[in-house]
Amino acid sequence: MLLFGKKKKESKSVRQQATSAQNETTYFGRNLQIKGRVSGNGNLVILGTLNGEFRLKGRLKIAQPAKIKGDVNADVISVKGSVHGSLTAHDLVHLDQTARIEGRINTPKLSIMEGAIFDGEINMGVQATKPEKATGSDTGLSSQDTASSAEKSTPS
Repeated sequence: MLLFGKKKKESKSVRQQATSAQNETTYFGRNLQIKGRVSGNGNLVILGTLNGEFRLKGRLKIAQPAKIKGDVNADVISVKGSVHGSLTAHDLVHLDQTARIEGRINTPKLSIMEGAIFDGEINMGVQATKPEKATGSDTGLSSQDTASSAEKSTPS
């Protein structure tokens, strides 16, 4: 009977390890420069530079000295640094007062502190975190509506 008690404790510790792996936080240091594609599970704090694509199942914090060029995808994204590209969060994007964003934000929820700088587009709602197709039909305008608005904006 004692043997069964040990196995029960072992299986419990395996579950605890799996849970703690999801709650782990990894740090990319200030002097670290990454080029390419990064993906994984867990939480991440970026202090350095990332050029490329980033996909994370977890929370991402882009700290004040960090500089990101590329596409970022995570459950929750908090920005204090600089991003040139797109941010896609499944839950929330938070821009702190030191955030500098140039690009596109896709998220169902957005929080912007006074002092943050954002130059780009925001897409919010249920469809915000789903991949988009770059066609004219996605805008909800027919080709006739687009031609009509182009005529109105062209000086006579």
